[in-house]
Amino acid sequence: MKTLVLDAFSGISGDMFLGAMFDLGLERDEFEKQLSKLKVAGYRITVQRTARSSITGTDFDVVLEGNAPKDQGFSEHEHHHHGRNFMMIRHLISKSDLKETIKKRSIDMFEQIARAEAKVHGKELADIHFHEVGALDSIVDIVGAAIAVEMLHIDRCVINNLADGVGTIKIAHGIVPVPVPAVLQMQLNTAIPIQKRFDVHTELITPTGMALVKCLGNEFNSSTATGVLENTGYGFGKRDTGSLNALRASLYNSKLSQQEIAKTDDHVLCLETNLDDATGQQLAAAIKGALELGAKDAWAEPIIMKKGRPAYKLCLLTATTQQELFASFLFQHTSAIGLRVHPLQREIMERKLKKVKTPYGEVGVKELTYHGVKKFSVEYDDLMKCSQKTAEEPEKIRLAALQEIENKGE
Repeated sequence: MKTLVLDAFSGISGDMFLGAMFDLGLERDEFEKQLSKLKVAGYRITVQRTARSSITGTDFDVVLEGNAPKDQGFSEHEHHHHGRNFMMIRHLISKSDLKETIKKRSIDMFEQIARAEAKVHGKELADIHFHEVGALDSIVDIVGAAIAVEMLHIDRCVINNLADGVGTIKIAHGIVPVPVPAVLQMQLNTAIPIQKRFDVHTELITPTGMALVKCLGNEFNSSTATGVLENTGYGFGKRDTGSLNALRASLYNSKLSQQEIAKTDDHVLCLETNLDDATGQQLAAAIKGALELGAKDAWAEPIIMKKGRPAYKLCLLTATTQQELFASFLFQHTSAIGLRVHPLQREIMERKLKKVKTPYGEVGVKELTYHGVKKFSVEYDDLMKCSQKTAEEPEKIRLAALQEIENKGE
């Protein structure tokens, strides 16, 4: 499971989020390929590595044709032939060739903004129009965010230190307080905490940013991200706040098969408990949950307990620092009332991950080494995806990947 942790100490906006995603390693060519499935024109994106306050990050921007003004949110005086309302934008996204999960997430975020604006301005949803050209940057930001989540395989999002400024800000309708009314409306009836930055006298959370928070956030002010920290990055905002205006993103991976390992021995713990009242479904759920939480392995062994009762021994292999985490997990998610903990030393192969292109698609390959021994293992899930797309046998795809590695002399 991959967990995205956002440190929103300087708020959040669509361009900050996408800047952070590109800084994490989002691949631009594939991103633009996916974005082109919307079939809209009149814009281009810029992705620039730069530094602010001596910290390197990424500045993302949507540049409109003819330097047209960007989206100013709700437009009260637009006519239908000059503006896009939520229904039009929903139709635009729905008829695109994007994946259904991307469509749904994009529409959900746009609906959050539209409903908030309708409530604030006392209008019907159909009466909330966005300037036809200017709405392009919001469409790119929101749909782009949904694409980024899909491309980076993010399963869970934790948002910490979400902050907004104080005072007032001038928008299309005049001067309004911070947080801007649409942001405050989206916070209603939620447990989303927003801290006030009294040193910043401007908006830090945009309506697009708040829609991202509301639709992507699973936890707030949490330290439960587990697994290996794969990467961290910064997406820069456009406002001058007098301090570092950036969104920090950290990507954690708790799936062992997707982690690189650069050592041949380590120390782990084996937590085990005997269960004589667990069903097969309950055991499967416990094993799946433990692996998603970051266990190195999990399994069940059939045993015979006292009084001749058939039972299972449930075993978890974990890092030495995770004893309390997984003890709590077992007590909460199984009928266990006691555990045995065994320290173990393992000999393991070093592991490097790479992508290999085959005639049937791209597959992940693990390069495994141990004191002169070297071998390769092809990711089975990737084999099945390529097999489903091409109707080719997984074994043939696996051999093609290994042949490609051999051709490169690896």
